[in-house]
Amino acid sequence: MKKIAFIIPVHNRLVYTRECLALLQQHKDSTFYRNNRIYTIVIDDGSTDGTSQMIRDEFPEVIVLQGDGNLWYSGCLNLGIRHALRELDCDFINIWENDIVPAEHYFDNLQSIMERWDGKSLICSKLVYKNHPEIVFSMGGVFNSRTGHKSLIGRNKPDGPEYQKTIEADWFSGQQLLLHKDIISAVGYFDDKNFPQYHADIDYSLRAKKAGFKNVIYPELILLNDSETTGINHARNKSFRQFFDSLTSIRSNTNIYKDFLFYKKHSSSILAYAALVNRYTIYTLSFIKGKVYALFGIKKDKSDLL
Repeated sequence: MKKIAFIIPVHNRLVYTRECLALLQQHKDSTFYRNNRIYTIVIDDGSTDGTSQMIRDEFPEVIVLQGDGNLWYSGCLNLGIRHALRELDCDFINIWENDIVPAEHYFDNLQSIMERWDGKSLICSKLVYKNHPEIVFSMGGVFNSRTGHKSLIGRNKPDGPEYQKTIEADWFSGQQLLLHKDIISAVGYFDDKNFPQYHADIDYSLRAKKAGFKNVIYPELILLNDSETTGINHARNKSFRQFFDSLTSIRSNTNIYKDFLFYKKHSSSILAYAALVNRYTIYTLSFIKGKVYALFGIKKDKSDLL
């Protein structure tokens, strides 16, 4: 029997956390839950909506660790991982976000994968859209350190045979990750200084690869992902203030400084920075285009949105 800890970082969004914990309870008859000692650790990073009290009242078996609102994603994970390893002596860590929904037989499949684990792989899930499960959100990602090209595998593609086989990716998507304590010993913790929010999963993946491990995406591990719940980039028809914030905020996937740090750390050629310039040129032109459209009363089509 293995000891496994779910590490769930949260900040407000009480409804999502309640639904997440209730969903996990519904899978306690799976082989994964029956064959292992499962702990659930929620790291509440300064929520103001009563999240921690709700958990204590409705899910008393869940361990709640408190943050002050400045841990962000990486800091939450590190706090939870340390507790799981030092206080609970866990064998595996399962990073889990509160807005994902496991498909049928997810945990039975996860148990099967664990039983044939090769000792060198990070176990990662296939993500599909919650509202359109026939469309792939991510099968991990690719990163070319020379050209700087970075993209999600299968993004917005129909879920066909190409995405129904195991894939070894350059990086995993941070909504879920199962990793053994020996991998953490070799790779270390998440970089909560340089990548407190976005890029944390890609950075960890690439560090794992450099340490000789594999990021393996299993098609039978299907998670329904709510892609509209995090970050500030989903705002449409941004104001100038929102546009500026999207370039500087920790909550933004278009934070220029964090993007630069990522390329500085992981690129192998100065050519890679051309991809960075291209990314922000397109992003800025899209914003300007939206303002021009608005000036003339033209509604932006979804295809115009980044």
